[in-house]
Amino acid sequence: MIAKALRGRNIPDRTMASAELSDYDKLKRIPFLYGYSVLTATAVMCTVGAPLVLFAAELGVDKDRIGLIGGILPFFQVLGVAFLPLIMRFGARNVAASALIARYLFVLLFLLAPMFANSPDTVFALLFAAMAAYGLCRTLSEAAAVPWSQEFMPKLIRGQITGRLALAYLPVALIVSFLIQLWLDGHQGIERFFPVFVVGIVIGILGALSLYGLGGGRPRPDARKGLDSIRALSDPIRDGNFRAFLFSSGTQYLVFSALNIFLLLFFRERLGISSGQLVLMSALIPVGGAAGSMAAGWFVDRYGTRAIRVTLQSLQVLLMLALPFAHKDMPGLELAVGATFFAIGMLLQGSMAAGNIYMLNYVPPERRESYMALAYSSDGIFGGGLTFLAGVLLQQLEANGLVIGTAHFGGYEVFFVICALLIVASAVSFAMLTEDGATGVRDFLGQFYSGNPLRAFWGINRVGSLTSEERRRDLAYGFGGIGSTLAKEELIASLADPSFDVRHEAIRALGRLPHNATVVRALESMLDYDGLIELQYAALDSLGQIGARQSGPKLARFLDDPNPLLRARAMRSLGDIRDHNYLRDIRLLLVRDKEVDCRLAAASALGKFQDRESLGNLLLVYREQATDELSMAGEPRSKVVLLAISKVLGIEARFSRNWRREEKLSGYRLPELLARIATSLPRHAGEMVEQRRRNLLRAASELGTGSTSESFTALQALRPDIAAHNHADTALVLQLMDATADIMEPHRALMILLCVAIEKVLRAA
Repeated sequence: MIAKALRGRNIPDRTMASAELSDYDKLKRIPFLYGYSVLTATAVMCTVGAPLVLFAAELGVDKDRIGLIGGILPFFQVLGVAFLPLIMRFGARNVAASALIARYLFVLLFLLAPMFANSPDTVFALLFAAMAAYGLCRTLSEAAAVPWSQEFMPKLIRGQITGRLALAYLPVALIVSFLIQLWLDGHQGIERFFPVFVVGIVIGILGALSLYGLGGGRPRPDARKGLDSIRALSDPIRDGNFRAFLFSSGTQYLVFSALNIFLLLFFRERLGISSGQLVLMSALIPVGGAAGSMAAGWFVDRYGTRAIRVTLQSLQVLLMLALPFAHKDMPGLELAVGATFFAIGMLLQGSMAAGNIYMLNYVPPERRESYMALAYSSDGIFGGGLTFLAGVLLQQLEANGLVIGTAHFGGYEVFFVICALLIVASAVSFAMLTEDGATGVRDFLGQFYSGNPLRAFWGINRVGSLTSEERRRDLAYGFGGIGSTLAKEELIASLADPSFDVRHEAIRALGRLPHNATVVRALESMLDYDGLIELQYAALDSLGQIGARQSGPKLARFLDDPNPLLRARAMRSLGDIRDHNYLRDIRLLLVRDKEVDCRLAAASALGKFQDRESLGNLLLVYREQATDELSMAGEPRSKVVLLAISKVLGIEARFSRNWRREEKLSGYRLPELLARIATSLPRHAGEMVEQRRRNLLRAASELGTGSTSESFTALQALRPDIAAHNHADTALVLQLMDATADIMEPHRALMILLCVAIEKVLRAA
């Protein structure tokens, strides 16, 4: 689907030089990227992943030295900047592939380690030397591949590609982990690790050869070479925003590197999980990583990176603080350990995927090598040297513990708390980065509190399928009913649908979503669809529904539109958003517009403004419509004005509720309202008041479904009682009574309004 969308198009991208491949050509070569990622990650899993840690532990290497062996890989990343002249001279593709092949040849040295099993120092020295050579080649390979990825990955879908890379690796990782577990648990002796290492070497070399299928990566004639490429590091170093990114990326990478090593040892030593089980369970890290990368990539393409990464890191902190409470006697131990591995993969790899995408989007393409080499080296400082220090600290704390007051803490407990603090520092730094068009953390999380996110995800998935016009229209309608802003991108895309009905329904659905700046801009763009009055009308309505105060000027330009429907809708929407800048214009339209629909719309808008100054003119419009009471149009039109008047008087809810009940069953509410007013009159206030009370009670008992003239007369007779009250609405209620006093047979809706308004004044005494 993506390929079809981009076929034949050369979408402009800051990350591409004029001679580079189009996005469509890049997409045709993406399968080679999937192959490279799957094979390389599988090779790592068989060689320098969990098998190496367990291999070293069974050979008697201490924790601090295991930490050094594991940390040496990221530590060599510090040399990434030193390889810039080589990368600029020979091109990223040749350097990346050649170094990748070379690094797996050094894994063969692992096979010599058991020969010195009686000397842990010699074993450590051999493994360290092998990993040092491996790390040097890895650094050279990845220092070339990281900036090259900006060239062969289309910017529009980097998040999707990142997620699919993790997903493509997943089934292979599960199968390989299962086979490794069967092999290790089914055989005895240290030599059982040898076949695992050999298979990893072969797979790693095949992965390196896949790089030759990707485009780009050749030397650039305009790039700075030799020592000039080293001097170019001054540009990213002076970039304060990029320095903050380096700190955030490094601290997150440090936590990930340390957990990959010491979490295995924690479960093995504290919880008694076997080596084979740990290898199998650790396969849940890539499972979680695939889920996290897929989710992070999908969200990043829609909302930017900051909100996604900070959210994932907040969950990481909770996980780190929960781990110290794990013990071997806890129920469901294996399930809890597996869930932990899955969560580590999902949260940490998803977070790092978001960070990598941020770097690809932020780094200037003409200086990508210097920026990304510095980032790669910076991660090495954090993930290499500091991981080694973590191993030393853990070794000491496990031996001696940490005592604070009367509390005693083991090494692993302190380790997890330190990880939590580092993650907090990383999240705070990332939240402060500059990112154009990114959604804030609060707005991002708010999307999951609005509407039904699960139904929104289901509908979003269906949008990408082949659907008919009717089905697309139904999906748009459904998104509006769900009310979740997660679907706003699909609805905005539907505004360009070839179907008029789909566009119209999408506009209406956007109006039912919570207020969002992106939604407002999309709806405002539909106001310019001159000639498509229905779409403009729907956009005006939706902008009013979501309360788009910033759209006031765009709505107001329709107040003098020649089309009365657009004029009327603009007034109603301005009333919805309560933009008082145009209150005077609506007042004038109430009395001057020649179209009755527009005058009624002005009445509705003024009611929403609760504009007390307009009551006189509203009553004039009501009288105009009430005189047409015998026609089919007169009654509903007059009730529109009565509703507006009720809003001005602040009694809308009581008026609407009583009128709905009266309309459903005539004679059900109006007699009771008259009786309540009678009881509101003061007792022992003179014969005149008592007579008015009796008249009201008699009118109430005789009203039923017949004429309202007698009860109306009884209400109008209460004018002296109303005038005697010093209430804020006394003048308005008297104005309402005087303007309708000469109506011979008032409608029951007017009677309800009068009763509610009069009772409000009388009961306030």
